[in-house]
Parts: sequence; structure tokens; C-alpha cells
Amino acid sequence: MGSRGELIPFEVYHRLTAVGGLQKGRTEAVDRDPVLPVNDEVVEATLPQLNRHVRGLVELQRLTGCRPGEVCNIRRCDIDMGGNIWLYRPKTHKGSWRGKTRTVIIGPRAQELLKTYFVPDLNDYLFSPARAVEAIRAERALRRKTPCYPSHMVRNEQKRKTAPQRTPSTKYNRLSYLNAIARACDRAFPAPSPLAQRADETQSEWKARLTPEQRTSLKLWQRGHRWHPNQLRHTFATKVRKAHGLEAAQVLLGHSRADVTQVYAERNEELAASVAAKIG
Repeated sequence: MGSRGELIPFEVYHRLTAVGGLQKGRTEAVDRDPVLPVNDEVVEATLPQLNRHVRGLVELQRLTGCRPGEVCNIRRCDIDMGGNIWLYRPKTHKGSWRGKTRTVIIGPRAQELLKTYFVPDLNDYLFSPARAVEAIRAERALRRKTPCYPSHMVRNEQKRKTAPQRTPSTKYNRLSYLNAIARACDRAFPAPSPLAQRADETQSEWKARLTPEQRTSLKLWQRGHRWHPNQLRHTFATKVRKAHGLEAAQVLLGHSRADVTQVYAERNEELAASVAAKIG
């Protein structure tokens, strides 16, 4: 009898199941750092550096604990708004290939947030790079002090034809969301001189100026002063578990097993210190 799908003999499959997992520090495989929560103060310092739509992605993750891919894909047509609590059911998610369903619970605060991003078309993504660029251009036009002369309009049109810019996407994905956060972190927590980009430098000139040692130092600085969207989910899990217990965190995160939730809901040091003080 073969293994699942009859692709390999059962004896081979049985031997593979006996192979242990990779142990940290015992192989040449890269050991990834564990994903930890991000402090609210760090997120708050980053928010002013984000455009309105990326801020919405961040705030919705903070309120619901959903995954980055889930928050990027949200549309009105995927939200059941029939009750006091809204239910967002992503079409695709991490466990969809296993036939699992996923429901993101949207409470009152998250509902008020989402309403500010609603558009007439129910199939449009609520958080859109294209609409973010439109808003930035409209704001820039309002701040313009000199009139738009016809010659300027003709010149700008010619520039767009000869050197067209990349058309913004209709929705964010995990990579574009991650990159937006990284750039905002760099603005919120600029590297010290001489590692930082100077005002009169282009990106290429800045990179060319840095020595190999400075580039290494810059990477270490950025690693210590950047956070990523997955950390918001861990922060949410930690807060929910502290206030409402492990089962509540398990349900809101969409985990089928509590041991998976344990990975996300980091142990709270404040609680541990309080218990330790009482027992000795």
C-alpha cells in the first residue's frame, strides 16, 4: 500500500515520518529569529509617516489580529454586516488549501474605521495604492501656490509619455505592505550620521557613498528599528490572552489548536513578575 496519493512506497513514507525536525544551532540551516510583538509606542511613532491607506491596514490589524494578506484583500462584498458584529470571510487565506474556513471578527471600533474607506463598488479593495496616490496628488494640488499654466500641463503630459511611471496597483499585497512599513520606519527612526541619506543625495548616490562596513552598520540599525505587519498579530494575541484568556485568543486568531496560539501569545512578563512576588 502506498502513501497518500500512492506517490511513494509506504516503507519510504514511514521512514520519513521518523526523521526529526531541524534543531536550532545544530545544522547549517538559517535560524530565524522568533516573531515578537511590537510595542504600541513604536507603531504610533511610525503611523504619521504612512499614507492614509497603509495606516488603515495597520489600524485594522491592531483591532482584529488578522493576517497581513487578509487585511490587504478585504472588500465590502466579503463582509457580512447583518449584525452588530461584522464577519469578514476572506476568499483565500493561510488554511484555505486545507479546506478550512476563516472568519475575522470586526467589532464596533473596526467597523467605524472601515466605513471611512468604503467606496461605491462592493468589489473594490478597501485599501488601494491607486486611491492613495490619487489622494496624495489631490492634496499636493491644493497646496500648490502657483497656477497651472497651459505650458506646464503640456510639458507634464510629454514627460508622462516619454518616461511613464509605474501604474499603482488596485490593492496592496504582503510585500508592498511590508515595504511601506519599512520605509516609514526609516523616516520615523532615521539612522545616525554618516549612515543616513543626506538631503542632497539620491538613493544611488547614498548607497555608493557608504563603505562595506557602513552598509553592515546600516543594516543592523534598520533591523533594530524596523517592525513588520506580522508583529501586529502577535501584539493583538498577547493583549487578548492577557485580558480574556487563551481560548479567546485562539478563536480570534482563527487557530484550530491552542498550541499554535501559544506561539503568538507571548508570555506576559508583568504577570510573571506579579506571581513571582506573591509566591516568593
